[in-house]
Amino acid sequence: MQPDARSGGDAEQGLTADEAGEGGAPFGVQLGQRLQQVREGKEATREDIARKARLFGLPWHRPTVGQIEQGKRGVSAPELLLLPLIYSTPLRDLLPGPGETTWLTDEIAVEGRELRRLLDEGYNPGETPAPGPWHYAGIVRKARQVRQVLRGRYEELPWGAESAYVASPDEAETKAAKRLDTTPEYVAYTARELWGRGLTEERDARLAERPDPPTTPRALQAARGHITRALLDELAPAIREHEKRRDKPRPSNKIVKDEQGVVHFMRENGGGSG
Repeated sequence: MQPDARSGGDAEQGLTADEAGEGGAPFGVQLGQRLQQVREGKEATREDIARKARLFGLPWHRPTVGQIEQGKRGVSAPELLLLPLIYSTPLRDLLPGPGETTWLTDEIAVEGRELRRLLDEGYNPGETPAPGPWHYAGIVRKARQVRQVLRGRYEELPWGAESAYVASPDEAETKAAKRLDTTPEYVAYTARELWGRGLTEERDARLAERPDPPTTPRALQAARGHITRALLDELAPAIREHEKRRDKPRPSNKIVKDEQGVVHFMRENGGGSG
């Protein structure tokens, strides 16, 4: 097997375990460390291991065993299956165990407990293994991008903002913000909080409810302007109430992982969301 970024080779690495924020190490490195522990526990030398491997047709020599233990050489699938015979140890006990996170490729890692479960009869994680014991580098990258966006928007939203009312401001809300001397985000949020929809949608809905709809472009423009001014009058007091709490310390979140490895976002005061 050709060495790669996760088996301890010199190939260019993608997202490393540390960069992904999940910790852990490549499979080849952890396997090598475990094999060395087992060998030393049996008081065997590297030459002893290499000699036994040759009995099973593997072209191993003392340097080969050293390279595997140091994570510099990956093992092939046949070599992996022969390890229990070479080390006289069940394969499950040769793999990284509970408390360890093992990167199998640049894109996916698995916790040691789940890795050993792969050897259980009937184990079937499905088409897409569930997050928790499985870690996806792509998801971590996406979460970082979302976190950066939200971090910038968080300070622009009202204190204690509920996610159901958060939306990107449209052109009408951006213009309204200038007239109300506030931020577009405050206008967009408060509109959805009051009416369940954006400023433009609410304006058009009220226009459609009029018993005497305008019949000319000029009349339509005037009607829209009249409704918009009324809507701004409704928004203004609610926005001012939000702005009174603008400088109030905001609740902070922390990320925690439960015993099953499932990630939760928790309020620092003890509340949480899944």
